[in-house]
Amino acid sequence: MNIPFRREDALMPGEVETIAPGVRRIICNNPSAFTYRGTNTYLIGTGSSVAVLDPGPIDEAHLAAILSATSGETITQIVVSHTHRDHSPGVAPLKTITGATTYGHGPHVTPGESGDHSFIPEIRLTDGETAEIGGRSVTALFTPGHCGNHLCFALDGTGILFSADHVMAWSTSVVSPPDGNMRSFMQSIARLRAREGIDELYLPGHGPSLPDPMPFLDGLSAHRQKRETRIVAALREHGPATVEALVGPVYGPLDPRLIAAAGRSMLSQLIMLEEDGAAVREGEAWRLT
Repeated sequence: MNIPFRREDALMPGEVETIAPGVRRIICNNPSAFTYRGTNTYLIGTGSSVAVLDPGPIDEAHLAAILSATSGETITQIVVSHTHRDHSPGVAPLKTITGATTYGHGPHVTPGESGDHSFIPEIRLTDGETAEIGGRSVTALFTPGHCGNHLCFALDGTGILFSADHVMAWSTSVVSPPDGNMRSFMQSIARLRAREGIDELYLPGHGPSLPDPMPFLDGLSAHRQKRETRIVAALREHGPATVEALVGPVYGPLDPRLIAAAGRSMLSQLIMLEEDGAAVREGEAWRLT
């Protein structure tokens, strides 16, 4: 089953898009092979109570765009979906200016340069907890996999889910150990799939919105299962083999910028196979049991 990607996105960095009443989007100008056109920052609420979801990296122009978009309003809360460096470092300068209260699941849980280890939320949101965010009722959904402290946020009663980097319309998510965990990722996909009839529009951390998300979730699940089948076949033919040696047989031709990330996601699936007793690691090489 193919994933029905959506990649068209006309919003320019610094511009403000109104998605729904009380929901606005701004794109940070930090494009890359992993962030697409940049990090999406969402403004939830208006007037005397505005929450900023994922203020992005430290970027003066993006900070200015957030403040301009909320001119005459009051930013009362800063919410973080997860602590990767393209999402949460912008909290510090925004808090210095606004004094807003910070929210998130918790600090970064694993070592590594991709994590923002400086962010510690003042208010920790647990799975299923409902809070007033930007004057709206929002429910936090713990969805680890891409990142160990990843949260999605349901805007209660609207059909809108802020899916952050767990589900994005433009691409699949990188699942890079030890911060990423493929088993957790698949369980989190299943958890969102079980919300059929509740969530009708996903607003992701990068790229355009995703309407009718359930077929997309089915495509993601099928994609990961197909990838596992190809890994097993590659190990059967080429193993014992290192992750680097397996990338080509499993993925085929790739953009050179994505080869390392593909290897990291494949490692997460190899670890899951190891946990299931289907594969074993011998030094840097992997083989089937």
